[in-house]
Amino acid sequence: MSYTVLARKYRPQAFEEMTGQEHVVRTIENALKLDRVAHAYLFCGPRGVGKTTAARLLARALNCENGPTAKPCGTCRACTEIRDGTSVDVAEIDGASNNGVENVREIRENAKYLPQRDRHKIYIIDEVHMLSGSAFNALLKTLEEPPGHVKFIFATTEPHKLPDTILSRCQRHNFRRISQSAMVARLKDICAQEKVALSERSLALIVRQSEGGMRDALSLVDQVLSAGGTSPTDEQVADALGAIDRTLVHAFAQALVRREAKVLLERTEEAWSKGLDLRRLAEELAYQLRHIYVAKASGAAPEELADVDREQVTALSREADAAQLARLFDLVHGAVWEIARAAQPRLTFEMVLLKGVTLAPLGTLAELVHKVEALAGPSTAAGASGGRPAQPNFRA
Repeated sequence: MSYTVLARKYRPQAFEEMTGQEHVVRTIENALKLDRVAHAYLFCGPRGVGKTTAARLLARALNCENGPTAKPCGTCRACTEIRDGTSVDVAEIDGASNNGVENVREIRENAKYLPQRDRHKIYIIDEVHMLSGSAFNALLKTLEEPPGHVKFIFATTEPHKLPDTILSRCQRHNFRRISQSAMVARLKDICAQEKVALSERSLALIVRQSEGGMRDALSLVDQVLSAGGTSPTDEQVADALGAIDRTLVHAFAQALVRREAKVLLERTEEAWSKGLDLRRLAEELAYQLRHIYVAKASGAAPEELADVDREQVTALSREADAAQLARLFDLVHGAVWEIARAAQPRLTFEMVLLKGVTLAPLGTLAELVHKVEALAGPSTAAGASGGRPAQPNFRA
């Protein structure tokens, strides 16, 4: 039997299993309960957050033998065929490869006929923004006044590319990036079912690399397990993902805060000898400085970090000055693009770090005024208090 990747194996089979999209699920379930299902839906949002999955679940809810229902049985013929992609009355169309006028005309002609077996004839068009302008125009009339047995569900990552005439005819739902805490909780549950041991730090790294997409996160878990087995170390996970080791990033941040130029140069040599991408390293260092600044400002490290990382960030934030952290972040973050374009990335990276070490301490305005007055001497202090400054005594 062929292997099923985790992203397909653990695809949600019910609305309540969808992670991080409770606002969309709640609206659709209420529409089903109140019999207020629209004739056209537009699901938009980043990749891998559940748009196509929600479209299939809605199709099952509408065509289930027990439906329309917010809780389709998942075992009847309609539900199983929609799940397997073999339903005769639910068509999943790729907008990128079926973007011509003739494709839309075919949909328009077929929509006139009643469904062969199920309650509704449903068209799911993925990446609908790829349709041509002529194809959109051909779809307008059918989309505005479709036959009662037809439902349209569109999915796209770029809704701004859709004409206003299409947007105005659809009920739009915006899918969000899944929060890091929700993704970590879901990945822990999946790892427990798969009997896989991944540390908090490894899970946090996977979630950060996935940029809020559950599908991407599960694909990365597959990649990690292929590289390191069922109990990979943090180093193996970082190597498998091509990520920068968090220990090295924290060492750079710590040396910057403590103004240790020699340590920074030694760490740069270590990173260069390992063949690390210095632009990526600068990005990760900027993230770390941001985390430390958040811990300094709020008194607690960001929740998305692993427990070990949170302890390190919190401890370092106590050593650092808030103004120093802000300036270090601006310096490192502003140099990311410069490092990417540099003919000698190592030289640019080293000079950015050394600039960070030699940044002059920055205090508040009151502290600076006090220092200026102290340096100016008693004459300035007397003038500030209303007294007359001493006049020079010139003699012939």
